[in-house]
Amino acid sequence: MPATTEILKMRFGARWALSLAALVALTVGSLVGRHFVSNAPAPSATPPPAINGYVLENPRALSPATLVDDHGAPFSMTDFAGHWSFVYFGYTYCPDVCPLSLLELAAVKKRLLARMPDVAVTYYFVSVDPARDTPERLHSYVAYFDSDFRGLTGSIPELTQFATETGSLFLIPEGQDKDSYLITHSSNMTVLDPTGKLAAVITPPHEPENIATDFAKIVAYRSDLSGLEAGSRAPKAIAKSYASR
Repeated sequence: MPATTEILKMRFGARWALSLAALVALTVGSLVGRHFVSNAPAPSATPPPAINGYVLENPRALSPATLVDDHGAPFSMTDFAGHWSFVYFGYTYCPDVCPLSLLELAAVKKRLLARMPDVAVTYYFVSVDPARDTPERLHSYVAYFDSDFRGLTGSIPELTQFATETGSLFLIPEGQDKDSYLITHSSNMTVLDPTGKLAAVITPPHEPENIATDFAKIVAYRSDLSGLEAGSRAPKAIAKSYASR
């Protein structure tokens, strides 16, 4: 990772470069570990599709937690059921990665509405900065990128649990100003299936066309394995047709 570290030094300074590089290494290690533990091959199992990230052969249930949405209402893990979900962890004061990722998600949404209009998908931005990101601020922030985007936040312990279980990590380096601190975080996009379980993790770099294609592969794969139709009123053939493009 030497070249990556040098680029980070130029942009963020040496201390931030080390923090970011360490987080990337931890995230990669976490993802690889989860992939092999969760995707142990079964004799008759259909292998997961190749995407920019990984697809779980057996979707994983999330631990119970209560978050807060961008209207100040309680939000539990069971509220993810009934539709497919994209989940991205970040914070509203993020100077560059979060705004870019939400722009990319907005572009993904447009593609999926055009190509898979009968597949219900909800997009969530989860703030890991509950001290500054109030529901009001969170709502204003996500609505700027798309009026249908939803914001979530919660306590640090519950956010840490949720992020870790879905292949993401974050940390707040010490020694910063209490009002203008930055948060180091991974930039994965988590995909939850219509039962609210972890189905896949899409890793950077993020390109809307590729994400849309990968999502179609995920939907088709889950439909093949279990006939899952919750959150998808379209025949399996629609997802398969787009996934093969």
